[in-house]
Amino acid sequence: MEPRTSESYKREILEQYKRDKGGEVSIYLTKPTRRQIREACLWLLDKRDSEYDRQILNRFFQFKNEENRFRDIQNFEEGKFRPVQNFLKEDVQKTDVKNLELIAWLIDFEPRPLSKYLKSDPCSSVDNETEFDIIPESSSNISKSPSDIQPEPDIEEEKKKKKRRLVITISIAFGAVLLTTLTLKNSFFNSNSSTPNENQCMAWADSLYVEVPCAAKPYSQYGTNVESLDEVKLKSLKKVKVNMATQFFAEKTNKPLIWYYKNKDGEIEYYTAPGLHPITGKTLREITPYIIQTYVSTHMDKADSFVQ
Repeated sequence: MEPRTSESYKREILEQYKRDKGGEVSIYLTKPTRRQIREACLWLLDKRDSEYDRQILNRFFQFKNEENRFRDIQNFEEGKFRPVQNFLKEDVQKTDVKNLELIAWLIDFEPRPLSKYLKSDPCSSVDNETEFDIIPESSSNISKSPSDIQPEPDIEEEKKKKKRRLVITISIAFGAVLLTTLTLKNSFFNSNSSTPNENQCMAWADSLYVEVPCAAKPYSQYGTNVESLDEVKLKSLKKVKVNMATQFFAEKTNKPLIWYYKNKDGEIEYYTAPGLHPITGKTLREITPYIIQTYVSTHMDKADSFVQ
C-alpha cells in the first residue's frame, strides 16, 4: 500500500467523485454548475457539521458570523465556485486547498481534511506539499517538538525555486490565453451554425420548468425570471399535488421523495426535488411526518377518492 500524500488525497477524492457523482447530493453534482454546487452546500450545511467540517466551510466561505452561515452561502458569488466546478469536470488537474477540501466535504470523502487523512496512515509522513494541510484551530497553541523545527531555507535554493515558479506561471498563463482563444473561436463557429430559435434558457411555468429562448430575458411569457438552462432542475423539479396515498419516502432508504414550502398565504406547496423555490429563492424543506399529518389531505381532489 502506497504512503498517503497530498497527491494521493487529491486523487482519491476525484476517484470517489467519478464513482458515485457526489453520493447524497448526486442530483446536484452529476453535471455540476456553479449554482448547483451552492445549492448542494445549502442542502448539506446542517447535515455535516463536525469541527473539521466547520473549519473547511469557514476557510472557503469566510463567514463573518456563524449564525448567518446559511444566508452567507445564499449570497455567495457564484463565480467563486468556478474552480470547484472546473476540478470536478477535470478541466484542471490542480486546485487550491480550500476548493479541494470543500469537494471532500460535499462528496463525504473520509478521512478529511488532509491533516487527518495523513495522520490516519502511521506509515506515511507529511510531505512538503503543505498547501493542502488544514490544522485544527484548537491545535494552534500547541508547542512544537524539536523534531518539528525545520532548518532555515537556503537563500540560493529559494531563488532557484522562485525562478522555476515564475517560469511555470508564465507557461500556465500562455496556455490559458491559447485555450481561451481556441474556446472563443469554437464558440463563434458554434453560434453561427446554431438555429436562431435554439433554447438555451428556461423559466418556471406554474408547476415546472420549460425551455424558453434566452432572448426573452429578463422575464418570460409566464411572468417569471429567465434562467440559464439547468438540465437537472428542468427534468426533476416539479410542483405537485399530494394526498395520503402519495409515496413520501423511499422504501429502502427512507429518504424523502417530496419537499415542501409554506407560502405567504400559509398554504403548503409540494415539490419533487430539493433545492430553491423557483419564485422566492427560499430553500425547500424535507417532508416530515408532522407536515404530512397536519397538512396533507386524506383524499384526492375529485369525487369518490377518499383513502380508507
